Amino acid sequence: MTTHWTSWSILVGILAGCGSAACGNQGNQPASNPTGDDTSGGGGGNGSSGGGAGGGSGGASSGATPGGGPGGASTGGSTGGSSGASSSSGAGASDAGGLPPPTPHMGDTCLKAGSADFSQKGPYTVTKTSVDLGSTGELPDAGPTTYAIFTPSPLEADCPHPVVAWGNGTGVTGSSTNTPAGACTGTTTLDCLSGTYDFYNVFAASYGIVVIASDNSNVGSGLYHKVAIDYMAKQNADPSSPFYKKLSTRVGTSGHSQGGIGATAGADLIGPNCQAEVCIAGGGSVQKTNAFICLTGSADQAEAACTATYQGAPGPAFLADWDGGDHFTTETLAGYVAGQEGTHQLMHLYAAWFRCFLADDQTACKLFQGGTPSGCGICKDPGWHVLASKNL
Repeated sequence: MTTHWTSWSILVGILAGCGSAACGNQGNQPASNPTGDDTSGGGGGNGSSGGGAGGGSGGASSGATPGGGPGGASTGGSTGGSSGASSSSGAGASDAGGLPPPTPHMGDTCLKAGSADFSQKGPYTVTKTSVDLGSTGELPDAGPTTYAIFTPSPLEADCPHPVVAWGNGTGVTGSSTNTPAGACTGTTTLDCLSGTYDFYNVFAASYGIVVIASDNSNVGSGLYHKVAIDYMAKQNADPSSPFYKKLSTRVGTSGHSQGGIGATAGADLIGPNCQAEVCIAGGGSVQKTNAFICLTGSADQAEAACTATYQGAPGPAFLADWDGGDHFTTETLAGYVAGQEGTHQLMHLYAAWFRCFLADDQTACKLFQGGTPSGCGICKDPGWHVLASKNL
């Protein structure tokens, strides 16, 4: 696969713009990439194209530059190895006066059970809708200000669903701006996967996680993650909302490349309620503690940033590095469409991490506990370049 890189001068400008030691940079997709065509013939980022088996989004994001500063995650999380904070304050406070205290931990999840190895889709069907949060006045630029919301169905009456905010890599827009709202009939088809990263979020929602994903392509500040969580907290308190009293106040952040940078920044802005993060090929320095996992590959230009962030994590942390995994294909819809095993492994761990640390799913926790490289649940699976864990 031939990748056409943007110039170093453009990359430096992007790094300066997102204010992080490592930030995603959008390159051009080759004509053979199954996820779509370049926009405007070159240079910049690619948006999403229509869905369908051959469609998907245009262009995956290129990588965060290696050498991102150490940082990382840690306390807070599931019964299987961490403890949560009791209240929200400081930078995480919303306009409504701050998030309520985090939902208490439980002995085991009250969400419906899924596959023990997370190799199959979860027990919930998924509905995808769109919302525009531009009217909040908090987002740093004019657009897109829309978000896609991936909702497990039916929402449980007496079991709060965790909420996760997602951020795209640089230059990747979508997915709700280019995808009709509607029901997703499964996560092994492309029914709801026209966005570059939808497969992660549809899969997580099939396991009971509500995901709100920004359509913006420049989310490194973390503000897009925070605004998303604040919005969902208000929905949880609104008697007219379908989410009324259905959501947990233990929340998470996630993203790819620059979106991973935004996830670490957003976790700090949100405050103690943010108890888990999945960073896909990102890096940076985390100022607060949460349960942190970095997903990367040995051919990913952000591998060093992922590794450094993991090494700097003071609490529960995991590094999953797929042998041969790269930034443009393995970590995006391109790899999913191509049926890459590494892509499916990253997707499984994405959902399992949040099930463990936001919903106390002990089956999910066992995938990560037990020590690496031989003791954890995923350690038996071939194909990993590096598996590392600590404080689990």
